[in-house]
Amino acid sequence: MPEGLAVLKWDDELGPVVTSKTPQKLQIGLDPTTSMRVYGIATLGETEESQKPGFSSLAFNDFKLAVYYGGLNMHLKGLPSMVFLVLQPEEDSDVYKDALPEIATQIFLNAEDDEYKELVPTLFKQITRYTQMTPEQRQASILNDPVRRSIVQTLMKNGTVLSTDLEQLIFEEVGKKIDVDIILRPLVKMGLIATGWVEGLSSEVIYLTRALFVLRTTSQDTVRAVRKGKLPKDVAEQYLQTSRRYHRDYVARLRKDLFDTIWKEAEELAKCMLDFEAYDIIRVLRGGPQESEHLPVLVELTKAKLRKQLTSLEKANIVTRINDEDGREHVILKCNPEVVTVYPEWLIQRTADLYNDEEIVSRQAMHYLEVLKKSHPSQVSKMAAEVV
Repeated sequence: MPEGLAVLKWDDELGPVVTSKTPQKLQIGLDPTTSMRVYGIATLGETEESQKPGFSSLAFNDFKLAVYYGGLNMHLKGLPSMVFLVLQPEEDSDVYKDALPEIATQIFLNAEDDEYKELVPTLFKQITRYTQMTPEQRQASILNDPVRRSIVQTLMKNGTVLSTDLEQLIFEEVGKKIDVDIILRPLVKMGLIATGWVEGLSSEVIYLTRALFVLRTTSQDTVRAVRKGKLPKDVAEQYLQTSRRYHRDYVARLRKDLFDTIWKEAEELAKCMLDFEAYDIIRVLRGGPQESEHLPVLVELTKAKLRKQLTSLEKANIVTRINDEDGREHVILKCNPEVVTVYPEWLIQRTADLYNDEEIVSRQAMHYLEVLKKSHPSQVSKMAAEVV
């Protein structure tokens, strides 16, 4: 378990200065000698390219530090630009390689006017949960973040956007200028986007390589359990009627307007998947229906917490509860929220249309088509086979 979390900024006279920490009594690793050493390692080089945001770790005799540096832009603005996670000497700092950057990003997004200081204790408590996230939850976290969700929406429509235009989009979303690298880091790491420079363009170009959204799918294990008679007949019949009606309506909405339907629900479904208690219930029910009285043990929740979560999931049309003739309550997945990534084939034609309408220049269009070609599933599979 980490000892604590500290936020630092650079002062031209004093050097690294701790601006916030939790717990308040935290002293380990925050002495001037250690913080100067860490800051010096992270900020080697004087250009923006050499001082990009990044994670690093250092081991000392009595402790370890997991460090995230926010980059040269944050440093030069005199804003908090470094976050220290103080660890016990036996801890593996790499466990926090994904979690710390996400925590730090929330701090940097709220760096102006010292808004982040109120968030630090809560963010520190959340860091262990970040390490426990499944890959599916990490993808859902992209859709739960309003800024990143807007970026994905924009790229799913147009495929490519200049970094300067993206900065403006972020500014309109959060009301302040944010370092684009910080926002895009998890998207690049997940293989959802690529970045590159195109000759003749004044800023870096961002490209979508995989579309990301969350769909309400039918749980095949649930359907299989129903058909095999693992539910009382009256419960099974009621479930099948409700499920068919709901999914028929959902598919009709998708066919009418795919983008509008998936984005209207993206935030709500992502929040359910990022709620660890709700997510545990969903994962158990993916294996098949359960009686309410058995669930508390399976998901390690009190009956009161379980009822609260089931009510929320029912309102979100994720679960349904049906009583049998003997009064036993059965909890069944009404739909299975599933995060999906797909190759954006539609953007091939969209790129050609944007070029023909003179909304993007030829070099940008050609470069993106080349990116799409390289990221096509057939090419990825071919490269994987060659490696093997």
